[in-house]
Amino acid sequence: MDTSRVIKNLIKDKRVASITPSSLSSVKKVCERIDFSKENVIVEFGPGTGVFTRYILTKMNSSSKLISIEINRNFYEHLKKTITDERVIFCNMNAKNITILLKKYNIDHVDYIISGIPFSILSKEVKDEIVKKSYKSLKTDGKFLAYQCSNTVKKYLEKYFTTVKSAISGKNIPPLIIYEATK
Repeated sequence: MDTSRVIKNLIKDKRVASITPSSLSSVKKVCERIDFSKENVIVEFGPGTGVFTRYILTKMNSSSKLISIEINRNFYEHLKKTITDERVIFCNMNAKNITILLKKYNIDHVDYIISGIPFSILSKEVKDEIVKKSYKSLKTDGKFLAYQCSNTVKKYLEKYFTTVKSAISGKNIPPLIIYEATK
């Protein structure tokens, strides 16, 4: 069902990143970089059908908070209907508005940002703005975790973050590059 939902939205909205939701293997590979034993504020860019959202909610503790920012109205509505966990806040907006959103909820800094948005289709200015505002929104030692089909985001991460690592998740269609950028 999630694959058909993704394809329907891909046809209508060219900002949808993939033809299928991320594989559980890829979700685990990204999330192994998160310390779920502590209280976290996690921001998720582009949750789509909620594959990462659901997994994160099973791992994070009861005092943690997840803010999921989805620009696609159909995905946003689907998430709000199907995920009712009070630890998550769903927002239908552009990821470049992260600082406005955090101010609205009186959050100074976040521990992790997970991004599935397709940087390869964004303008240079928007890529830079999202990465710059993400960097500013993270705590010291906070991490920006991006899973991408291309290496487009790498130079933007390297512009702001001192440490940028990458790994491949081949058990996904298409294969993903996972970036871990630490502030």
